[in-house]
Amino acid sequence: MHAISFTVGSAAAGAIAQQQALEHREDFDAYRTLDLIKMGCQSASQAVDILAADPAETRACLIHGASRLLAAADRLDPAAPPANVFPLGAA
Repeated sequence: MHAISFTVGSAAAGAIAQQQALEHREDFDAYRTLDLIKMGCQSASQAVDILAADPAETRACLIHGASRLLAAADRLDPAAPPANVFPLGAA
């Protein structure tokens, strides 16, 4: 069986790692899909507000928001098969 692999940037890898950590939390099921979307939007809005003042915190906000949006998107199509993502050079 051939595994699909992707090369992603550090921000995408960070968002995926945060998404996985979120989904493994005991209280994850308490979050509605709408809650996750709102969290992602709030993080993106905060990123816009601080972009000029703090690029590092802006990046962190965007990664946080992306992780919440990815978790919400996965809930919308739970039948979609997962794909393996390997670290660069591991495949």
